[in-house]
Amino acid sequence: MARSAPASLVAVFLLVLALLLAIAAAQGPPLLPTNPSDAAALHAVFRQWRLEGDAAAEDPCEKGAWSWSFAVNASVDCDCSSGVECRITQLNVTGYRNITEIPPALFNLTELVSLDLSNNNLSGSVPREVGNLSKLETWHFNNNNLSGYFPHESSLLRNLKSLWMFDNYIEGPIPEFIQNLTNLTDLRLYGMKLQGPIPQNFSKLINLENLMLGDLEGNYTSFVFVENWANLSTLSLRKCGLTGQLLSPPRNLPKLKYLDLTSNNLSGSIKLLLQYKDSLNFIYVGNNSFSERLPPEIIQPSVPLDVSYNPFINGSLRSIPAGQKWPINYIGTSVDANGTINSGSLTILNCLRMQECNRNDLTNHATSFAINCGGKQTSYSDRMPTVFSEDSTDLGGAGFHVNTTSHWVVSHVGSDPFSKSPGIVRDILETDMLELYKTARTSTGALRYYVVGLANGKYTVQLFFAEIVIVDGPGRRVFDIDIQDRNIRKDFDIAKEAGGSRKPTNITHEVIVDNSILVMHLYWSGRGTCCIPYEGAYGPLVSAIKVTRFQDPKISPPQVPHSGSSRQDEKRRGIIAGIAALCIAAAVISSSVVYLWWKWVSLVKRAMA
Repeated sequence: MARSAPASLVAVFLLVLALLLAIAAAQGPPLLPTNPSDAAALHAVFRQWRLEGDAAAEDPCEKGAWSWSFAVNASVDCDCSSGVECRITQLNVTGYRNITEIPPALFNLTELVSLDLSNNNLSGSVPREVGNLSKLETWHFNNNNLSGYFPHESSLLRNLKSLWMFDNYIEGPIPEFIQNLTNLTDLRLYGMKLQGPIPQNFSKLINLENLMLGDLEGNYTSFVFVENWANLSTLSLRKCGLTGQLLSPPRNLPKLKYLDLTSNNLSGSIKLLLQYKDSLNFIYVGNNSFSERLPPEIIQPSVPLDVSYNPFINGSLRSIPAGQKWPINYIGTSVDANGTINSGSLTILNCLRMQECNRNDLTNHATSFAINCGGKQTSYSDRMPTVFSEDSTDLGGAGFHVNTTSHWVVSHVGSDPFSKSPGIVRDILETDMLELYKTARTSTGALRYYVVGLANGKYTVQLFFAEIVIVDGPGRRVFDIDIQDRNIRKDFDIAKEAGGSRKPTNITHEVIVDNSILVMHLYWSGRGTCCIPYEGAYGPLVSAIKVTRFQDPKISPPQVPHSGSSRQDEKRRGIIAGIAALCIAAAVISSSVVYLWWKWVSLVKRAMA
């Protein structure tokens, strides 16, 4: 027994030692101090931004984060591999709308590899000193109010892999020096005032995985800058002034999943897209001038396809199995849908293709209508009770729905390349907001509402809005609104207009209908945040629509042919009117005769006297 006691003590000692060693290993090596120059620069930056508070004396790399959430972030990351000190290599300050300036001290952080200042309120031009940050691999200045031109010193950032500069007011031509940033894998420039053309030598960017350019002004661009990019997954060139045909022979883009060529002037055969059909998950080529027969092979049940407003695309749709709705939008084309939809829907769609709508083909001539966008049928009383029709059909990534009862159509195109964004949203929070505003239809691309068969004349259009998605943080939803092909709102921000989220606001606009069709177009132009509170939370959102006739139509609808009984009624009314006229005439004549006789008698009596 005496010998076993020391053995037990040894075992206990070894166990405690193992625990201490495990704790020490978990804690890692002792913390090293931040490089004095880096610390001084960061403190100067944070003081100007008023972010430090009580942490002014703390070591930046030891503190790490000043605030940390999905919407608001102020943090650093450091590299301490030298064993002597830590260097600040990452700086993230996002979501602060009170941050308006870029402090000069920022560019003393010369070891930065990642700099994210997105979703703030930065203004002015990008300082030329950005060239000091030659080790940058990630540079995100998106969703600010920056203006002016890209400084030429940006060309020194040869290590850049990710450049996000969308939703600013930067102007001038697309910088040609970008073609030399050959390490780029993610380039996003849209929603600004940049001008085309896209430099042809962008073909050198062989490592691209995501290329998103858009909203370019000025000169036209050919498609020749697209090269054999082996890693390209997302190609979005919306509204870039592209002209000509898709490349032939085709480029080798084996990993291409998302293609958006919307709102350009591309022409040639739509069949050239067949080369990518096996890899693509999204195809958006609306608002172009493609032609020829739409290949049946390109229409797939799980791939959103938008060919709308390509008037020269023709052909017939193959039959879709009963109970299925494939994600395709072909409004504004010459595609024959006969046999794939019911006759009532076909009549309304055919009406959209014509300059003049033949209202005699419609069974109900509308003079007003109302829609509960994204919701069920509901009643709403303003000056007088109104029934808002149901609009809850899921349109997927592309599609349309025809209401044959009230003769309206809703059309949608758009998907976020990186997440599945809903097309119908509902506010689940219990608030005193009217039910009409608690649902909405939304899109990352474009929504169009058509009313078909209206009597021509003047109408009042009411659009109902409430921001029920971006309700916290620095997110901003911004989109444009056209009615009858005329812009009525540019950069419309629901929450700003209403004075906050979950608050209703309406737009009222008077419009002339002169071809029996009313078109309302809500669309994204690259403005606003992209990813708050989730990726894909951007683009138009509308809660309800109401249209009422303002005054009598300028042009009356065609007269309905009279029935036999109505003709007999009109004949009887004509006979009665004729008899009445004869009676009146006889009375007038009799009165005249009596008056003349009386005058003659009076004259005779005077002569005898």
